[in-house]
Amino acid sequence: MAFIKPFRGIRYNSAIAPDLSRVICPPYDVISQSGQEDYHRLDKYNYIRIEHSRELPADDENDNKYTRALATLEKWLDETVLIQDSKPAFYIHDHYFTLSGTEYRRRTIISAVRVEDWNKMIIRPHEGTLPKARSDRERLLRSLRANTSPVFSMYEDGDNAVESMLENLTSTPPHVSTAGYDDDRHQLWVVTEARAVQALACLFEEKPLYIADGHHRYESTLKYRREQEALLGNTTGEESFNFLMMEMVSITDPGLLILPSHRLIRGARWANINGLIPRLEELFDVTEFHLGKPDAWTSIEEELEKPDSTRLALFGLGGDRVHVLAVKDQGKLNQMMPAFHSDLYKSLDVSIVDHIILEGLLGLNDMTDLSRISFSHDREEVIDLVKSGQHQLAVILRTVKPETIVTVADAGERMPRKSTYFHPKLPSGLVLNRLV
Repeated sequence: MAFIKPFRGIRYNSAIAPDLSRVICPPYDVISQSGQEDYHRLDKYNYIRIEHSRELPADDENDNKYTRALATLEKWLDETVLIQDSKPAFYIHDHYFTLSGTEYRRRTIISAVRVEDWNKMIIRPHEGTLPKARSDRERLLRSLRANTSPVFSMYEDGDNAVESMLENLTSTPPHVSTAGYDDDRHQLWVVTEARAVQALACLFEEKPLYIADGHHRYESTLKYRREQEALLGNTTGEESFNFLMMEMVSITDPGLLILPSHRLIRGARWANINGLIPRLEELFDVTEFHLGKPDAWTSIEEELEKPDSTRLALFGLGGDRVHVLAVKDQGKLNQMMPAFHSDLYKSLDVSIVDHIILEGLLGLNDMTDLSRISFSHDREEVIDLVKSGQHQLAVILRTVKPETIVTVADAGERMPRKSTYFHPKLPSGLVLNRLV
């Protein structure tokens, strides 16, 4: 199925940028404006200047964040701040991070992957996208002709063949090791030996790949490939624009963590908020918990994890109360959702939230209106934002399991946007793939 191959990655020159932790940055979609400035100040060679350069008031078609990113890339290549590897390689990346006091390691493979149309079901999406983010990545791709950050994908490794091979390939010291500016640690192995490269590529010949994060980047690459094919006419399928940089992880990797993507609501009519509980009780069994009681969250979590029905929680319907909702009749909810979606899609927590509660009961019909709906994976943060009055209502969701994503993608469905949050995000700047 998936065709993967090594590529000549572009990486930082350790003689000029010895502390890699100061020059890598997060991907563009999680960098706030203040964070953007922080990374610009951190180091004169920080990758933010390529991945997510500043926008300026005087920007025009000839001078803008994309043209400046290209100028920076070419300058750093000329000055050997960045150097292209002499041989095509696979890159094995170990990312160490801590969450809630526990340290994890996520092991991934960075490779070039053949770009495939969605209908071939070789590369399988699981989530919807937004036009604005796609446009930004398209413009950067056209300007730089490069994958500045990898698409993150998952693969199934039922016989642990890939895991075993990666264990053998990482038995020697890593080529790159860094402590990480954000307290994460990164190790990178550069695999160029011909037999190892061939063996690793063969392991993916029967595997589809499931996009975890980076749908916008993949769709931008699809569009770019079509543009290049139309421009050139006759193509062989082996041109560089037929491939993109992808970072792949096993769905059973202990470091593959998915955080829930809670919803925050503002701008809804107060009459709809105040009258919500009676309307909810027609569709859900509603259990009320008081946050002031000892071990309240333990009780709430136990209620949410009961397997008998789909469950979620709301905060903001009165005082310090959390209301846990359990679906009474899934068939009834199915009839209230768009008919073209499958029963699987209609049973998802996020589908019930977006279609039944936000659209149906609260009248928030434009689900792309980020002025009224925002997202956070931090439960304490969403509670505090409602308590402070900045938002009216918080919808607290359960964690989505990797297996659920695979099932949805195998069915040819896409979950509602912002259904998942893979933690931590892949860093940008470890490896760059130029399509020239």
